[in-house]
Amino acid sequence: MKEKKGGGFLRWPWNVVVYVLLAAVLRLFAIPVILVLLCIQRKNDPHGVEEGYCLSRTRKRIVWVLWGLLWLVVSAGLAYLFSLGLRQDRAYWEAADYVTLAVSGGGSALMLALGVYMGYTGARDALFPGKSGLAASIRSQLPYPEEAPPVGELFAMVDEDLKANGRWFDEMGIGREWVLGEQASRIDRIRGIFVVDEIHHRRSGKRSVTQRVLQLVLVDDRWQKHITDFKKPDELRAAADCLALRAPGARRGTNSQWSSFWSMDESGREEFEREFRQAKALRASEAAQREAVSGGAQDMILECGGEVTSRVTETLVGEHLERCLEGAGGGFSLTPTRPVEAEGRVLRSLGCSPRTKEGGEPQVLLLLELASKPGEEDLGLAKALGRREALAVLTAWLRREVPPLGDWDLRRVYGVRSRQAPARPGRESQAKLSLVYASGAAESHTTFTAEDVQVAADGVADGTYQVVDLVHPAGYLWIRVTAGDRTDARCTVEATRPGGPELEFYIAKMPPREAAAWLTGYPRGQYLPGGGSWKRVKKPNR
Repeated sequence: MKEKKGGGFLRWPWNVVVYVLLAAVLRLFAIPVILVLLCIQRKNDPHGVEEGYCLSRTRKRIVWVLWGLLWLVVSAGLAYLFSLGLRQDRAYWEAADYVTLAVSGGGSALMLALGVYMGYTGARDALFPGKSGLAASIRSQLPYPEEAPPVGELFAMVDEDLKANGRWFDEMGIGREWVLGEQASRIDRIRGIFVVDEIHHRRSGKRSVTQRVLQLVLVDDRWQKHITDFKKPDELRAAADCLALRAPGARRGTNSQWSSFWSMDESGREEFEREFRQAKALRASEAAQREAVSGGAQDMILECGGEVTSRVTETLVGEHLERCLEGAGGGFSLTPTRPVEAEGRVLRSLGCSPRTKEGGEPQVLLLLELASKPGEEDLGLAKALGRREALAVLTAWLRREVPPLGDWDLRRVYGVRSRQAPARPGRESQAKLSLVYASGAAESHTTFTAEDVQVAADGVADGTYQVVDLVHPAGYLWIRVTAGDRTDARCTVEATRPGGPELEFYIAKMPPREAAAWLTGYPRGQYLPGGGSWKRVKKPNR
């Protein structure tokens, strides 16, 4: 499972030059020599760390060209045998002669098609990696495949993940974000992990041939399967266990179970995906709670689109960063309650905004605003960074740590908001968002954004939450949504409406999606209880 590091042996493209020269001199006898050289190359550099894991995987397809040539030679021999049969007098032929003629003709066509396919595919992947099946598999799993970066940056995403976090099991590498087998798979898109360990028996003449099949089958959220062959059963099981830890919600199974999972009907797939997302949301919430309790940033204010929250965690910052990278939103800022000092400078906030870039990896622009005195111009330090580098800087800022600023650009900052950090929510505020999961776990927040309310509404619609209780920040409006049960799937919605000297309380039953719409529209004044199916009641127990 450990990665081996060895010296280069016949590095690309010199290995191809040697293979061509051997083929020109030794002709057909060059094939075993080339295969021996390929084995030595694989032993010295087993996973292609010298030139990059993905590129090495496509370069190895050059062996398909050799196999393609071999099948073409076999096809030519069968075609010659078929032509001899056609020229013979068939007056005294027996049944075996006709069988030989049919087998030679059909076999020649089959070997020709196989030789052309393997030769073309091997040459395409080895010489034009951008058109390879591996590149296509990575490209198809990006949010916007049509805007995918060049093949070098495409492979670099997988290579960097494997170099930093990778573990190797036979020919499969498992990182934190990607799995590299016969094809590449994003771990967050994996929905099924199946171990195939079967023994097949077949008869060849009077002999019985036994073959052991060792495969790891992955099924993603597009319900496409990726199959990787293994040589050792221990490596196969270890790879499945490692992958299950990094994709905890994926279905586990063995042998033919993958086929029934992969061939589920549309309703079964939708139900599994809904349960998968609910479990994922629950794990994320529990992780956020643990993160906040164990030392989340308590002296940091996150501002995004006019919304302010002091409930800042690395998970929340990562989600905002992803939206910036996708160009969804105008950015966000992290402002500490006390300025941060670094390298003789006083820094008051760190801003993150989308950055337009033609092709290549998406980037964001990070801006460290410098504290300035009244009358002085506002200055800041800026730098464009990719996903990994930006996330490292942002999470370090939560710990009041600053990266080396030598290569950051000094620039004038316009339209700076107030130099005072956003005030913490006052103790007198009655704003509150309480959530109770279907499992019984509960959490409560006194600072939240409209996006938090939208997430809660989505949780009501998909069954993640059993109860959502929201007090409007003004403190006068209140709504509570309670999910239904097996006898009545409708949600119970309770809400207040100002009426005279005191609040009026109403209750109604409605479908989950309608209840979710009330949860988001009610704080904005789009809906008010009191008509239709609403019934006025006394003040409920809260």
